[in-house]
Amino acid sequence: MKIIKDEIATIKRGRRVTVELESGETLINVRGGRYYRLGGQVEDIVQGHVIVEMTDVYWCSITQKWENT
Repeated sequence: MKIIKDEIATIKRGRRVTVELESGETLINVRGGRYYRLGGQVEDIVQGHVIVEMTDVYWCSITQKWENT
């Protein structure tokens, strides 16, 4: 994701951000105090702050565990 423009919020309107997504990327809006159902086979319910604080990871076949990128 590349941020094209980031305007500071004013009293009359909120913050405006223009982004350019790469192929395969998806942009989502997550609010900290709300609850969300995870998709796929997980289907757990989590609070928004859990999603906001997520980190990018990958599976290491050598250590056999998830590692931070």
